[in-house]
Amino acid sequence: MIRSVLFSVVLSAALIYTVLRLHSVYEQGLASRVTSIDIFADQITYRTSHYPTPSLLAIGLKAANDPPQKITLHDCDREHDFEAVIDIVREQGYRDFEIELPDTC
Repeated sequence: MIRSVLFSVVLSAALIYTVLRLHSVYEQGLASRVTSIDIFADQITYRTSHYPTPSLLAIGLKAANDPPQKITLHDCDREHDFEAVIDIVREQGYRDFEIELPDTC
């Protein structure tokens, strides 16, 4: 009886170790996530949300408390929104981010 209990404990410990090891290997294989703000013709995306105006983005940015690492303009007609987004990001104290513009702008 004691042998079967000890065998079950050892088998459970080995299974737990294997699962934890596989999880750590999986996390190491993932690429680092880049938080970005993308400005398209009809919307502004940040993380998993979509915002129609920069003022609504400011609310989402404040609520998420996750600094953007990149701000990308995809439509040259929204340059005024692009400037507003940069101002909003700087007002919230975030200074270290990349800026990407299309070649046509």
